[in-house]
Amino acid sequence: MDIEPPTLNYLQRLIQQHLIRIPYETFSKFYYFSEGESFVPSLETFAENLHLKGWGGTCFTLNINFGRLLKKLGFQCQFVRVNPGHLGLMISIDNRKLYVDVGYGSPIMKPVELEARQRHLLHGFGEEIIFTQKDIREFEVDRRSNGKSFVKKTIEWVPLEEEELATDIQASYLDSDENITMRRITAVRFQGNQCYFLRNETLKVMTYRNIREYQMKDMDKWKDIIGEVYHFDMKSLEESIQFLQKRNIKLFP
Repeated sequence: MDIEPPTLNYLQRLIQQHLIRIPYETFSKFYYFSEGESFVPSLETFAENLHLKGWGGTCFTLNINFGRLLKKLGFQCQFVRVNPGHLGLMISIDNRKLYVDVGYGSPIMKPVELEARQRHLLHGFGEEIIFTQKDIREFEVDRRSNGKSFVKKTIEWVPLEEEELATDIQASYLDSDENITMRRITAVRFQGNQCYFLRNETLKVMTYRNIREYQMKDMDKWKDIIGEVYHFDMKSLEESIQFLQKRNIKLFP
């Protein structure tokens, strides 16, 4: 994509390209934690690891680096807390405040002007995403499948700078059984009319019409399929399995 003026149309195309090209995944999270240098890589390191290893990241890595990129492209961008344990972006264009989230592993394919109305509904890959205003600076995000809610979070619609997120980032890397993100392998990739969702040894392939599920019991087959679908390097797949094994989580016999 070429560099353009910071318009709503350009923002929407950047979001769509990001979701198509950059996966949500926990392989890099385990790596950054184990290295102990910086839990959120610089934009340069993020781009390098995307190119060399196929990595994207989880919510903080994805949304913070997308925010950094948007600022470089001339957008007015700040961060917002999404409780529990998440964050999003507040982008201001022509006196409109837009919610953007490329780090939720969900098809939020466009900016959402939360304050424009009390309720917004997005659809994608068998999922409904409902935004509901609860208070003047509080919005609920409800993700539903087959009419049933499977996760709810609350957006604190208060702009923050990156420096104010240090405690939130630290908490997201807490190495305990209570922090489920650090105890399971997850990866999400959107490709055309399909969404690939990996949770440990289970891969779901979702379209707008149906869901296929594959259980992988053999580690070598798992590595081959995951490498083919997500284009991750083999070393990071092996290291993630070892990371979980050290924490008494064994995915394969």
